[in-house]
Amino acid sequence: MAVREILKMGDPRLLRVAEPVREFGTPEMDALIADMFDTMHHANGAGLAAPQIGVNLQLVIYGFKQNARYPE
Repeated sequence: MAVREILKMGDPRLLRVAEPVREFGTPEMDALIADMFDTMHHANGAGLAAPQIGVNLQLVIYGFKQNARYPE
C-alpha cells in the first residue's frame, strides 16, 4: 500500500476528537489499515493511531514483532 506522512506535535489535526469506526471490512478500511502498517513499519514504530496520519478515526494498530527500536 502506501507510507503516509506522520503528523508532528503541534499539528492542530491532532487535537480533534476522532470519530468512531462505523464499519470494518470495507475496501477503504482495509486499505487504510494496510497503509497504517506500512507507515508504522517504515518509521520503526510499535504502534500508530489513525489521527497521527491525518485520518480522524478512532483506530489504532500495533506491531507484533521485535524491531530495532523496541527489541523486547
